[in-house]
Amino acid sequence: MYSTYLAPDNKNVPALREHINGIVCTRESGTFPIIADPLHLYVKGDVTIRRVNNTYYFRDRAFEIKDGSLIIDGKRITLPTRTTISTVERLMLSLGMGILTEDVNAVFDITEHSARSILSSMTTLAMRDLGIITNNMRFAKLIKYGEVVFDTYLMIARGSGRIKATNPSIRWLNEVDTLQLKSKLFSTSDHRSYQAGVHSMQYEPTPLAEMVFQTALTLLLAIDFKENEIIPQPLDFVVPIGLLREIRLRDTMLLLADYVGYNNGFVIRPTLKDDQHSRVYSVFTSIGSETRKRLGFINYDIGSALQAICMHLVVDPSKYPLHQQLVNDRRRFRTQIADEANEDIAWVKEELTSADNREDMPKRYNTIPTLKAYFEEALVLRKEVIGSAESTILDRAMEYAKPEWIKVWDEAEKKYDFIDSGRKKESSIFFFIWTQWERQIREVMMSCFDNPYACHQVHDAIYSRQIIDPKVIEAAVLEQTGFKVQISAE
Repeated sequence: MYSTYLAPDNKNVPALREHINGIVCTRESGTFPIIADPLHLYVKGDVTIRRVNNTYYFRDRAFEIKDGSLIIDGKRITLPTRTTISTVERLMLSLGMGILTEDVNAVFDITEHSARSILSSMTTLAMRDLGIITNNMRFAKLIKYGEVVFDTYLMIARGSGRIKATNPSIRWLNEVDTLQLKSKLFSTSDHRSYQAGVHSMQYEPTPLAEMVFQTALTLLLAIDFKENEIIPQPLDFVVPIGLLREIRLRDTMLLLADYVGYNNGFVIRPTLKDDQHSRVYSVFTSIGSETRKRLGFINYDIGSALQAICMHLVVDPSKYPLHQQLVNDRRRFRTQIADEANEDIAWVKEELTSADNREDMPKRYNTIPTLKAYFEEALVLRKEVIGSAESTILDRAMEYAKPEWIKVWDEAEKKYDFIDSGRKKESSIFFFIWTQWERQIREVMMSCFDNPYACHQVHDAIYSRQIIDPKVIEAAVLEQTGFKVQISAE
């Protein structure tokens, strides 16, 4: 059973929280009998309420609980008589708020707390409902579990799942996780792919973790939210409650982590990461293409962007016939490789981009003749693009490119170490060259729309709710950059 009290006219009166350590509180006819001595309650931290005869002591203050009232400093405040607690009240308690109303259906204002604190609290409540964590620990640790589990899940959802061992949440789980939830909620990659200082460990949520966040979402959507007055910004968009129930769970958590208020749905305001003169990253780049479509956005995509850009950067495109084939008729070229590899088109699209940015050829390419030849052609193409790059673009690429690591055997430790060679990876330099040109093309594409600042950038595409003929965009790109590209709208 849950109970709470916070005197509205005396801030020093404690907010009584949920009982722990197996203590059961029963309440009948407005009474509030306490049947343990001492009684351990939560008040933003952990507090022991001492009892002497019929008087209780919180720190150096005395109070009585009598006839359904709390008596302190000569004041009598009637305690709640309910024996149940609503989801919104559970959330308020976990956020350190007192409950000042008997209304179990209170409207919650999400602007009063950060998205992280609310979602972390819902994670804690979900883990408790599923029996993953119990009340037999300090309140602060219960909340901390919710924070680190939510943060870890969010980091996985945002990218490849690789998280550094120095990350605060991972460190906490490694050092303080007495319940060993890390192994229950997150699986890790094959340790052979982990290289200290080079490749971070890769994490993936277990089915139990997915259950936790599905439960957290269910709890969150059971709450009634206050409608907020929000000054809109160009990239803001609203996600209706109904849609959150339909899109994939990871996308839901990613979107909710960027809310700024509630107005006929959650108002999402993407935070942009734009610090490399190439690609721009935000929640919009992390959610799936199907979710973007469900949100009402049109995908204006540069067809075979990498290859189309590179064909303009080299002196003689005919030296790279396979790349030119892909630019001229990407559907036919991808189908040819799909047939050779016995894979679908989605696999081929990903593998072609990978082939252009790889250092070494995978063995599987030996059974796929066209893909093998394409990779060999890509090695030559890459060197020409780097060798002919403009000085400003090359300098930026060198600044952001990943280092080339050397594998060295440590005889004392009997293991391999990886040390910085002082050189940059060729594939990484190449990436940061062509993506700078890609950025210029995106910016021209955005200028074709009524409000360029309302366009979401996603790698080689922009997303907008405005309908424009792709031919208009292609013409603008050709005129302003000299690049001839094909733009599709889906």
